[in-house]
Amino acid sequence: MLRDKVRTTNALSVNEIYETIQGEGLLAGTPSLFIRIQGCNLRCPWCDQPEALEFGKGRNVSVDDIVARARASPFRHAVITGGEPFTEPNLGRLVKGLLDEGFSVQIETNGTLWSEDIEEVADRIHITCSPKGVADFFVHPKILKHAKELKFVVDDAFTEEVLLKERFRKHLEKGLVVLQPESNREEMISKALSIQRSLSRMGFNLRVIPQIHKLLGLP
Repeated sequence: MLRDKVRTTNALSVNEIYETIQGEGLLAGTPSLFIRIQGCNLRCPWCDQPEALEFGKGRNVSVDDIVARARASPFRHAVITGGEPFTEPNLGRLVKGLLDEGFSVQIETNGTLWSEDIEEVADRIHITCSPKGVADFFVHPKILKHAKELKFVVDDAFTEEVLLKERFRKHLEKGLVVLQPESNREEMISKALSIQRSLSRMGFNLRVIPQIHKLLGLP
């Protein structure tokens, strides 16, 4: 097979690659290399990465080139985000390539899709699932099985009843649920704190964590 054909076959559609801190969820504050995949299967009204939504508008970058870029970074935590990473057929190859280089790997996903290529390494990576209201908070069973945390964006439509759905019970009982106020809006911070207080009365421990990178003025 020709070299350029190999690079195309092993390529992912990438919106951008950059260094920052992880600003969301349980790993907030971790210095990270972000790999943003181009294309998403959902359309959330408050999406803060609209430029990454459309398919076919990213750069095709080979797994080898992405791993080489990661190797040059001083940070050893890689966050694969989007868009929606699970729309990429070569997601498994990228994850395995990064793991082979000694990186800790995190995938941020809306939870609606799954790739069997991830199965064999799923317990070695940190899957952050953010169930979305536009998908009626559906989450693929394999994502629920392997997700290390559930991160819910608290917006005008979000209610505590969502958290009490049976499908989310395991993560709720283990304290692996994060409430993220939409766009760091003051009213959504108040709403998230109110929901946290209500669930605390039921015996559940969940965290309210805003988008820290925005507070610090980072990408």
